[in-house]
Amino acid sequence: MYAFADDLQAEAVVQGFDICIVGAGAAGIAMAQRLANTSVRVLLLVSGGPADRGLPDDARQALYQGTAGDFLQKVDPDFLHRSRLNMYGGTTNHFGFWARPLDPADTMPRPGYREAGWPFDQRELTPWYIDAHHFGQFGPFNYDDMAYWERVLYARCFDPLPGDKLSGAIMRAQYEENLHDFQVQFRDQLKNSPNITVLFNAHLLTIETDENRSHVVELNCSTIESSPSVNSRSGIPFKARARRYALACGGIENARLLQLSRDLGNNRRDQLGRGFMVHPLLTNAAHVRFDAPVASEIRNFFREQQIRLLPPPDSLGGPRGATADGDYQHMVTPLVNPELVFDYLMFNAWGVLAATHETLLEERIGNFRIILYFGADAASAVVNLNWEQTPDENSRITLNREQLDPIFGQPVAHVDWRLNETDKRSAVRALEITLDYLRARGARQQEMITDVSGGAEDWTFPPEPGALETGDHHMGALRMSASPDDGVVDINARLHSVDNLYIAGSAVFPTGGYANPTLTIVALALRLADHLKALDSL
Repeated sequence: MYAFADDLQAEAVVQGFDICIVGAGAAGIAMAQRLANTSVRVLLLVSGGPADRGLPDDARQALYQGTAGDFLQKVDPDFLHRSRLNMYGGTTNHFGFWARPLDPADTMPRPGYREAGWPFDQRELTPWYIDAHHFGQFGPFNYDDMAYWERVLYARCFDPLPGDKLSGAIMRAQYEENLHDFQVQFRDQLKNSPNITVLFNAHLLTIETDENRSHVVELNCSTIESSPSVNSRSGIPFKARARRYALACGGIENARLLQLSRDLGNNRRDQLGRGFMVHPLLTNAAHVRFDAPVASEIRNFFREQQIRLLPPPDSLGGPRGATADGDYQHMVTPLVNPELVFDYLMFNAWGVLAATHETLLEERIGNFRIILYFGADAASAVVNLNWEQTPDENSRITLNREQLDPIFGQPVAHVDWRLNETDKRSAVRALEITLDYLRARGARQQEMITDVSGGAEDWTFPPEPGALETGDHHMGALRMSASPDDGVVDINARLHSVDNLYIAGSAVFPTGGYANPTLTIVALALRLADHLKALDSL
């Protein structure tokens, strides 16, 4: 059901719940949706309101301004404000849900590049990846079935040659707002579920624990009072209590909230907020020209296309298309009746070039992907690079105690994002490998647009062509680990030092790969929801 914190009395205690989820973006909504219509009593704290679409109001967004370190200031001074939205649905309101699972190499330590890895094999997430796929209505979970995708895209990747270090890979996207805005897709389910209470205009300020700081007792929260005639300000203070809690406020805000709560969950190596990663981007890294126009089916492979699939009926009585062994029929004929579109899964898909596992081990570099944007002449292309950043302890989130937010008066987040020599080498080598690959296929004329010479902090910066950019993917500041000495949360995303507080979202990523993180965020959130549901049944 829907409820509004504005209706509470000052210092009221909202209680009687098994799980309190703080934050209603991709992770928080995925968890609540998974737990809907079960016996688990769930409180979902939402900063915004039920009608949120597009952009948040200025008052709530002002809480996300923060400050940037010197390097991030050069690359993207508006990063903290631009790359996250403080509203119902979170940043799902301004993304296209680009989707791909992590590669096996992404979760494994790779000697000579990084020792960090996930505390479980990538295959552990497969059941939840399959379920997460339904959030984007992406059809079959078959990213490695290249024959299928070449048939659907009317395409083929470049023909393989001996010694290739790259191969084709598939990306998908969902641009339909009624699907990628999670609060819209799951609105009725959350509103009508008897065990879910969605509490709007509810902002977490700090987390209270017992004297040993090993058990959360309650959350200190407040509304925002806002009207056209007065400046926004702190509103009704209240408390929220549950048996267990999950922070799902995003890769930066989760870390800030723990730091505002006297560094709750920090370990003896002071790793709280450290290892912050994004996906660095060179969207205009190089231009190439081939000796002759590239075949249309190869260009089709790299061209983003809308896909229409008719899902198989589910013999088990579940949602259509839910069976793993069913065939999805690719539809290309025009729809005589426009209403028939609701019988299909519609999304976008395209191919990229990616490093093989053997290449990553041999070269000792970060994982990467290349998008080729072909020109109208079919013989020229722009090289777009996105790559994996190493989890650097000096790339971190802290509190800026000299700048307070304009509503609650709390220190804002300070993000000191950095790239190190290993990250620079990964980008340089990725471009060299890519240009060699394309040269072997007739791209004799090649021009580097980005200056990748110099040290870790020497790049082409905005507004120059080929400038370094930041992907809007916040990862790694509360990394998952098997041991409390190596991270902040355990294999089930619970803080090592707090027995009833969990983290949902990309902050727990020990490493990042090159894939956009949302599919993995949703998979981890569904996995966490299943874990908490199992605990509640004990």
